[in-house]
Amino acid sequence: MSEFSVMIMVVVFVGTLLFTSRPCYRLILRSIAKREAARLNVSLQDVSFSFDQMVYFIALPTTVPEARDASRDELVIEPYYESYFFPEVNGVQVSVKSGQDTIAIAYLPLGDFSLPILDRYVETGVIDERTNRIIRAHMIIHERTSRAIRDEVYHQLHEDRIAQ
Repeated sequence: MSEFSVMIMVVVFVGTLLFTSRPCYRLILRSIAKREAARLNVSLQDVSFSFDQMVYFIALPTTVPEARDASRDELVIEPYYESYFFPEVNGVQVSVKSGQDTIAIAYLPLGDFSLPILDRYVETGVIDERTNRIIRAHMIIHERTSRAIRDEVYHQLHEDRIAQ
């Protein structure tokens, strides 16, 4: 086996890890979260959540034109992963992408994403911290949560302008 073929195999292996790690992580999160929710007799579609602890990187109301004039569709909600090879969600970030520029608007850490029913289960010992973190990670990257965060950030960016 030549050195070139070994190098190609290493590149393919690393590339496969990079391209499949996050989708596989999300698939595993969803599977475990659904299984644990079924065990707890909880519907993840109906779980209430709160993101009052969201951190804004810009002053509100903002004078940054790209953020001030951004439409709801221009707000991008992206999970923030800790690692490329062994991804783990640490929160979600909200940004505005206008042309080449990306302006960070807000960040919601996973620890500050509140799911009251899970907090109650952790306090009573029904679930452990690992299960709590898995369900919380699944819920923070869920499409329903992303829509709610997008609506909230849009509302915060345009709140004073609508009142005027």
